[in-house]
Amino acid sequence: MPDVLFVGLQEDDKIARFGIDAGSGKLAPSGETSAAGAPSVFAVSPDRRVLYVGYRGTPAIESYRIDPASGALTSLGRVATEHWPTYLATDRAGKYLLSATTRAGTRSCIRSEATVR
Repeated sequence: MPDVLFVGLQEDDKIARFGIDAGSGKLAPSGETSAAGAPSVFAVSPDRRVLYVGYRGTPAIESYRIDPASGALTSLGRVATEHWPTYLATDRAGKYLLSATTRAGTRSCIRSEATVR
């Protein structure tokens, strides 16, 4: 799989994709994916096949399949959350997605969610 950088464009409700030149480190735009709800935080599965996206506008977490040839994204599903995620990470095996959320006046809490593939 080529090296890819994903960037959340919250105000445009998109995820921008950039190819990374392995030699120079230069970025080249390579596409965008519609992502309604202000994409904010990301995590990539250990096998680099799934991108998890947390949304701030409409609190949710969505999983995307990453095309191994191009890095293009295809939605696998979205789960609504009570509060917007402020941090996402997978466990080492990629079995669980860890999500931290913040509410006004309270601390972040971490909970584990089964991954959607």
